[in-house]
Amino acid sequence: MHLVLIQAFAETASFRLPETHTFHKTLPLPSYTSCIGLLGAALGFGLEESQRFVEDNRVCVGVGGRDRGTFKDLWKYHKVKSGEVISDVLLREYVVDLSLALVYGTEDNAMAQRIARGFNDPVYALTAGHSDSLLVLYSVELIETDWEPLESVYFCAVPHDMTGAYQADKSVLDLPLTESIRAPQVLNLPVRFSFEGERRTIVGREFFTYIGHPIQAKESIGGFRLSSQVLGPDYDQITLVPR
Repeated sequence: MHLVLIQAFAETASFRLPETHTFHKTLPLPSYTSCIGLLGAALGFGLEESQRFVEDNRVCVGVGGRDRGTFKDLWKYHKVKSGEVISDVLLREYVVDLSLALVYGTEDNAMAQRIARGFNDPVYALTAGHSDSLLVLYSVELIETDWEPLESVYFCAVPHDMTGAYQADKSVLDLPLTESIRAPQVLNLPVRFSFEGERRTIVGREFFTYIGHPIQAKESIGGFRLSSQVLGPDYDQITLVPR
């Protein structure tokens, strides 16, 4: 498998759940479709073309990373409803100081090189969800490796519902009392859209488990363990489980 590993940073990031409206709660990491959108921005594609590119070339996508906390931003705005201008509010949640690792995998070395060139010289600006949250790339690496079984998994998104399929890692007992432990979070998220002009409709969903601090999977998960600097001094490798 030929992998393109992108390590990046964003001071703020917000990855909205599609069903949220006046309160835009954020995911801890980009969703699968957000990662496809980032690839499209790097290569100069719209979302529809980017989705087709990933499907046609069988590109697998994985994401991992860690932030330093969250905050909420309150917006007050005016909107026109039934010919009347009314005031409304919007509350958007952000993560702060997000260190991010993205991996795009393919069996075709030429395709991996094309993706790497795109991220080294992106066509459009890369953002961490919201258009105000610019993404700064630290490095873009080409790696050739094989899938491996992972049992200890941390700070990544797993494309499965892992409810009841894990137990806490004993290493969390050594964390300082001031550090909040982030438990796994299972969400049913879009993975595919249909497009009619500028309108898009969700036509496919899958369960993803967003994992924070280390857990032990009861059955091994196929993925990659790669050298990384995004998780801080306690983790010299990151686990990535691509879809």
